[in-house]
Amino acid sequence: MNSKMKEMRIFISHSSQNAKEAEEVCRLLEEHGVRCFIAPRDIRMGREYAEEIVNGLDASSAMVLLMSEAANQSPHVLREVERAVSRSIPILVYKLEEVILSKSMEYFLMTHQWVSARERGGYEGILEFAADLERQVKSGCPGDTVTRTAAVGEAESQGAGTAAAGGSRRKKRRGLFAAAALLCLAALGAVFAGILLAGRTPGAIPVQVGDTVSFGSYNGEEIRWRVLRLSEDGTQAVLVAADILTMKAFDAAEGGRYNRYEAVDYWSRESAADTDMELQIMVRGNSDWSASNLRTWLNSAEEVVAYGDQPPMASAMAEKKNGYQNEAGFLYGFTQEERDAIVETSHETAGNALTAGTVATEDKVYLLSLEELEWFDQAGISKLAVPTRAAVEQDGSNWYAVDLAEYGIREYCWWLREPVEGTSSKCYLVGNGYTEENLRRENAGLEGYGVRPALTVELSFIGRGGTADRQSGGGKPPEKGDLPGGVG
Repeated sequence: MNSKMKEMRIFISHSSQNAKEAEEVCRLLEEHGVRCFIAPRDIRMGREYAEEIVNGLDASSAMVLLMSEAANQSPHVLREVERAVSRSIPILVYKLEEVILSKSMEYFLMTHQWVSARERGGYEGILEFAADLERQVKSGCPGDTVTRTAAVGEAESQGAGTAAAGGSRRKKRRGLFAAAALLCLAALGAVFAGILLAGRTPGAIPVQVGDTVSFGSYNGEEIRWRVLRLSEDGTQAVLVAADILTMKAFDAAEGGRYNRYEAVDYWSRESAADTDMELQIMVRGNSDWSASNLRTWLNSAEEVVAYGDQPPMASAMAEKKNGYQNEAGFLYGFTQEERDAIVETSHETAGNALTAGTVATEDKVYLLSLEELEWFDQAGISKLAVPTRAAVEQDGSNWYAVDLAEYGIREYCWWLREPVEGTSSKCYLVGNGYTEENLRRENAGLEGYGVRPALTVELSFIGRGGTADRQSGGGKPPEKGDLPGGVG
């Protein structure tokens, strides 16, 4: 291969279950002077994994896709294929085994030209694919996307290639004509694929991590969600609200008044409520997710929510604002079909100072935990969130409006379901980015902080009725001039 080929780089897409085969392909190509990008080898330390994958793909001349059943079902491999198709990056599908393509994989590969290379044996098809890339420039059909299969099979028999010199030249001419026709057909296929991709309807788009989808409604507006995680089989997705949907206390003070119980005031900087964990719940709220008002409200589809303990009345909040005991449950605005599409999820959440070990819950709607915040990093999604206009208008505490006017930061804090160690009333929250540590620890009875729920949904429903349009959905975040009271 000449110097031009040595400058080329090939991205190797594979399932982690086929790491050994991927490393072998990488070794083969690099021994022949072709640089490769392969994860996890080429993921730089300290860098965001998803961003490194995207950068590696964008800087590559082609992709070799190692197709197996594991790769066929992998959402990570599918995202890489989608990216390559959208960037018109040539793809070679190297079949490790016979598979029936998933619908999503078939969607991205159906317009590509397939050529069986079983008789060529082994890895020879990959090297020929690399050589074809150089010939594309000379063919007069630039930018095409050639997809071939190189099935693992028996090696070509030793005597099969023997032929007379004249026959060899005729075969070569026929091969050149066939290659030119193949390349031009592939170019037309790529154009046709581009038209399909540009004109596809929302319901037909395979949902990917990072997409924004519309699902359900709250405060009379469609809810926008970010796809945070996909199940291994690609049938379910974890969605997290794209915006802060409302401002609410995690749990009301169980005694009915915040920092006051049986005529004793516990507002002082140091009081018995700091060390008496049962008293702390009575005057500042319960940080146990399983017993919280917020969990009850999020999982209710009823017009009148039944609370098992102290209802979330304004009088039981720190500022006596944002009571939600009279508000319909969060799922009340969802259709029955949408509710049925939500998957009830099992959670093990850390207990607070009065709960030994963990607490187990079954939730349709939930808040995220500290550990689950890692999903944002893996998906390349920001943890920061902005409240919707409706959330700001609904907020009687006015805390967000004051912070926006004072610091000019549109993002705001939102509750996690995890309690702070050594307390019975404090929970963790994701901050607004004002300080370097973006975690806060606040009492459950503080009513001016945001709620950014999450849920697990069947993707078959999103494919039928939801959208995957990054520009669609309701609940648009407010601008400073939109805030109530003329703030900003």
